[in-house]
Amino acid sequence: MKRFLLIAILLIGLDQALGLLLSRLYLHTTSGKTGGNINGILQQKADVLILGSSRARHHVVPAILEDSLSVSVFNAGLDGHDFLCAVMLFDLWTRAHPPPKVILLHVDPISLLNYQRELERTIIFSGYFRESDRVRSILLMRGKYEWLKYLSSSYRFNGKVLPIIKNLIMSPDPTSHGYVGLKGSPQSVVRQVVDPTRIATDEYDNPFWDLKLSYLAELARYCKANGTRLILFHSPYPQEDLSTVADWSRRLAALQSSYEGVEFLDLAARAHEIFAGRPDLFWDKSHLNSNGAEIFSTLLAGEVGQRLGSIVAKRQ
Repeated sequence: MKRFLLIAILLIGLDQALGLLLSRLYLHTTSGKTGGNINGILQQKADVLILGSSRARHHVVPAILEDSLSVSVFNAGLDGHDFLCAVMLFDLWTRAHPPPKVILLHVDPISLLNYQRELERTIIFSGYFRESDRVRSILLMRGKYEWLKYLSSSYRFNGKVLPIIKNLIMSPDPTSHGYVGLKGSPQSVVRQVVDPTRIATDEYDNPFWDLKLSYLAELARYCKANGTRLILFHSPYPQEDLSTVADWSRRLAALQSSYEGVEFLDLAARAHEIFAGRPDLFWDKSHLNSNGAEIFSTLLAGEVGQRLGSIVAKRQ
């Protein structure tokens, strides 16, 4: 019995020590597609913070918004993720930075829905399990026994050891401001890449998930308390039906009356005029290419500038 207890204590001690070591290494990486990328974002201070999925990351060019609005802009979009990860990321970001002047939150028809794939993908934040109550609560929703797994300090870094080592010796691109342009178009290269978060047209009217609405309301309260403008926006898909998007946009616009501080920038009609019938401006079935991103960013910058007026102070 004593031998068993000794082995158990030894294993627990090794687990805690390994978890502590990996945590320190992990939080110092600033490159890579997951933790390093997140850490890199968490180091960035900005007047305008862009949140959302890969469509935010590849569609919004910070330099164009900076030139138009005369403020600092950072694109914190995450490839393969959506609203829940944006909420987790922003919760971590606020711990190191003053409130931004503006949050531009990219939303798609699926962004406020309840779907399991998005919840499963929140695992990229496992390294921050002990850093944030918000992160912890969402990660624990992934399964009935998640709480048991996280009793292990090293479990948070399962499958991450080699990426941590690799990312420690890599350097991030300091000039991108988070944006990554996609070169080419389906006309030049045939791609089968399809965003798994795409949903069928008949699901544009699915009810929003109450949990996500509660997170949106909490974000709106934070913004109101800190003088931050919270603006939701949507970027175009190829062959997107204008009437369907318009109906969904009206549902989003209705959130403005239910949740004080939430604003929706409806770009559907303008974007349709520009992008409909223009496959040369898209990289695949879900993303604009770099040319399309520059055109969309110019449209977005103009509309945001009109809405903000003079409240966004120029950079010192």
